[in-house]
Amino acid sequence: MTHHPNVLSHHTTSLLLNFSSPLVGISAVALRTSSHTSPAAPSHCIPGHEGCVHQPCGEQGSCAPLLLDHCAITCQRGFALQVSNGQYLRPLKKDILLTCSSGHWDRAVACMPLDCGVPDPSLVNYATFSCSEGTDFLKRCSVSCIPPAKLQGLSPWLTCFEDGLWSLPEAYCKLECDAPPVIPNADGLLPRCLQGHHDVGSICRYECKPGYYAAGSTESKFLKIQCLEDGTWEQGSCVPVVCKPPSPVFEGMYECTNGFELNSQCVLNCNPESERLSILCTKEGLWSEEFRLCEKLQGECPPPPSELNFVEYKCEQGYGIGAVCSPSCIMPPNDPVILPENITADTLEHWMEPIKVQSIVCTGRRQWHPDPFLIHCIQSCEPFQADGWCDTINNRAYCHYDGGDCCSSTLSSKKVIPFAADCDLDECTCRDPKAEENQ
Repeated sequence: MTHHPNVLSHHTTSLLLNFSSPLVGISAVALRTSSHTSPAAPSHCIPGHEGCVHQPCGEQGSCAPLLLDHCAITCQRGFALQVSNGQYLRPLKKDILLTCSSGHWDRAVACMPLDCGVPDPSLVNYATFSCSEGTDFLKRCSVSCIPPAKLQGLSPWLTCFEDGLWSLPEAYCKLECDAPPVIPNADGLLPRCLQGHHDVGSICRYECKPGYYAAGSTESKFLKIQCLEDGTWEQGSCVPVVCKPPSPVFEGMYECTNGFELNSQCVLNCNPESERLSILCTKEGLWSEEFRLCEKLQGECPPPPSELNFVEYKCEQGYGIGAVCSPSCIMPPNDPVILPENITADTLEHWMEPIKVQSIVCTGRRQWHPDPFLIHCIQSCEPFQADGWCDTINNRAYCHYDGGDCCSSTLSSKKVIPFAADCDLDECTCRDPKAEENQ
């Protein structure tokens, strides 16, 4: 059975034969497709096509199972087989055997130039790749290290091989630290630390000069810094020795040349008639002499003002010099705090962070410290901070802005939920000056 080449035909799947004589028999039936009706022939692989050679597959577009039921295709060097959707065959192949089935080749393939693609960053850590020549077969890419990493090895080049992979790198980027920075008021203990090329994890040791100690330590004079994984040195410094402040009972009775730092000289004066005692802060962080009240110093402070600024005082030790009184607010829940002279509890701004007062003491000048006139009562903080709800009472610096619950940038959910349904706009706004919204 044949079809006219100019008439659209369909695939024949069955055939019914009628015979007029019972003496005729059929031993076999062979079906084959015309050479003009095979649209899936490997048209990308024809004799002489660039990048593709193969065994004779007949004329272009032909696929006749009885005449030619297989076709072997082999790509030239630098080319690889791609299927019709543009993807390379995996694993990467250079040759394939096509089968003619129902007048079609079992797959459509093409030989396309090999492309290794841009090298993966994991191939060389801390590096960038420059592929100005391209990423095709036998093209090269250069490796450049991201500072402060430095290039080590034989060659900075990668080559695209015929397996579609880049050559193994012959160089790597090594993270190193340069010579550590000069640390003021410290002497280096290791001569090698004066040079560069320190491996990650290397340690340099220093000794703080007299009168200084390592910051962050418990008065240790030895300091060490480490080369970190990002190629920088750990922070470290030597800070001046600071002597312990004198007891509050001496408040107003001494004057110091430089606070409580090294070599600061404090003069203690009990009364105008007494001898002025000079005390020095030594390099050990201790005072040269102990602060002592004059033996003849007597008297007591007047009783703290009753209910001044809604604060009351409990003075179990009396009112004599050195006596301590404990303040508390008449109307809880409130805290006694120190406020500047021109500020009251009603004019306190949310960004102000007053200090809570635990006690007042009667000084040698027979005055209370801190001054009760500066102590006011403000509302206490609610215990529910950093719980995901914006509590307007805590939305102030004194309460650490509710632990970040009132700013979307400091919330993991990025959504502020007011605890009070009737809070006004100002109470529920992000007030924290350190939050992203206020930068």
